[in-house]
Amino acid sequence: MNAGDGGGRVSTALRVFGTQLKLFREMNSLSREELGRRLGYASHTIKAYELAQRIPEAETVERADEVLGARGVLRAAIPVLEEAQYPPFLRDLAKLERRCVRRCSYDTLVVPGLLQTEDYARAVIESRVPVFADDEVEHLVSARLDRQGLLTREDRPKVHFVVEQAALERPIGGRKVHRRQMVSVLERLQLRNVSLQVMPTNTEEHPCIDGALVLLEMPDSRTLGYVEGHARSQLVSDRKKVSELVERYAMIRTQALSTRESMQFIKQLAG
Repeated sequence: MNAGDGGGRVSTALRVFGTQLKLFREMNSLSREELGRRLGYASHTIKAYELAQRIPEAETVERADEVLGARGVLRAAIPVLEEAQYPPFLRDLAKLERRCVRRCSYDTLVVPGLLQTEDYARAVIESRVPVFADDEVEHLVSARLDRQGLLTREDRPKVHFVVEQAALERPIGGRKVHRRQMVSVLERLQLRNVSLQVMPTNTEEHPCIDGALVLLEMPDSRTLGYVEGHARSQLVSDRKKVSELVERYAMIRTQALSTRESMQFIKQLAG
């Protein structure tokens, strides 16, 4: 995966890992070509790792630590490297999601990422302009699918979605991909901790009309908000502002279709 955020800055953690990888390689008197052969990569891939231009898989880091005798120094970077695979605006959210006991979201444009199939997720990510490189697409798809473990992890947090009708109707990836996506959503809704309501397009107005939001209830009873849009994506922790987001979400739940009506609507889309 190519590294870097919207401003072209590379994460410090990735730079440190690249420097350490180069240092251990040189301490072992190995060229990039030689290390690449031992790890199963071309020399230009090793160069990209050392220059913090690509994020290595956890298995690659494990193998490099073993081959270079790093005694866990390289392996210790795996958690931050895994975090770096998410776009910068999603990193805090993904980290907090792993600990939340309840997650609620309002989604406006596409099927929520936590419910996306692999083909649908790939179609969404490939539609981005400017386009991602092929390997970056695959890493982003993998990261999105990994996040879905939230729905089935052992402690099963409550997860609720309010999704705009148009987002569910848009046939991203083509009719076949879209139909499979709707079937997959129905399967996910069989989980007792997952529920969804559809916001009808003919609803004249509602308090979340200005963009998507996520609410995370944490183990210490705090609730955190996350709002996103073209111009801003930010975590909200201020109690007053979070309270306003909670109030908005409560209102749109009363305006959306019931969970039963929403299931029927999605069944129609699934054919």
